[in-house]
Amino acid sequence: MSTEIDFNWQIIGHKRIKQFLQRNVVNESISHAYLFFGPAKVGKTSAAKKFAQSLLCENYDHYQKTREVKGALPCGICSACVQFDKKIYPDLYIVEREINEKTGKKKGQIAVGQIRELLGKVAKRSFMNSYKIVLIPEAQLLSQEASNCLLKTLEEPTPRTIIILISPSKDLLLSTILSRVQLIKFLPVTRQSIYDYLLGRGASRNLAKELASMAQGRPTMAMKMFNKEDKLTEYQFINKELLQLLGSGIIDRFQFIEKMVGKKTNNEEIIKKLDYLSALTRDVLLTVNYRDDLLTNQFLVQELKQFRDKYSVKRLSGFLGKIEQAKRLLLQNVNPRLLLENLLLNI
Repeated sequence: MSTEIDFNWQIIGHKRIKQFLQRNVVNESISHAYLFFGPAKVGKTSAAKKFAQSLLCENYDHYQKTREVKGALPCGICSACVQFDKKIYPDLYIVEREINEKTGKKKGQIAVGQIRELLGKVAKRSFMNSYKIVLIPEAQLLSQEASNCLLKTLEEPTPRTIIILISPSKDLLLSTILSRVQLIKFLPVTRQSIYDYLLGRGASRNLAKELASMAQGRPTMAMKMFNKEDKLTEYQFINKELLQLLGSGIIDRFQFIEKMVGKKTNNEEIIKKLDYLSALTRDVLLTVNYRDDLLTNQFLVQELKQFRDKYSVKRLSGFLGKIEQAKRLLLQNVNPRLLLENLLLNI
């Protein structure tokens, strides 16, 4: 029987992170808490789930007891893996924002009551005599009280309990929390890595190239557009609309802002569109410099060329900086209407 573990993670890119986490598994040198942080859709949640599932897989339990390897981690077929995939494994706790009963939408923050309830559960013995694993996919949305409550557990960890926080930025969490977790920084994945993966999944060369460019280093986004044609159509429609916005007048921009915030679009959706707007602005900059070969949105190459004489490099660069600032402020729940007005009425 083999003594070398075969990891069945299938995560695009992030080679060093995968190697680090897998060494943790092999050596049983698991930290009590991790923070996976980086841009949206680059693979943070996928990595966290594969890491967690590997620790709960029955093959890993066998490895810990015998130092022999029965099969891949995670195997995906044992009782623990099946329950993990269904989110019903007894020692797996996923903490997400609760639903507001009046609006039917998620609340703005993770409440302190949720964390208190969680800590009460992980303080008890494991149901399956395994690790107790906590996943908090939107750790940046922990309320101040919830953060302080969680901090107490990070200071005095419960045995064989692993907490994995996930956030777009480490700066959105308390510094006292950061000092007590293992920081894992995720960066955008290379176009080539996404391109190669899509080819391996059966995409044509042209489609793989187009999706790898559009994804801007975000494998999850590329795979969604590959697997669901309506996602690709939606992406193209939104970007055409945003490009028209760059060339529109004040009235059209006001109407766009009203459309964005009038229907109470959540900040996540606004940030998503600002990500697209940022990429389009970079594309205009590339077009101004005659580097059409590097465009994110190759399907808009002719429309982008119309902006070559409309905006200066200095103006476009300044606008890019304002978009990034707006995204940071939205993560801090600044009023989206005022923020969008300040941004879009001063292009």
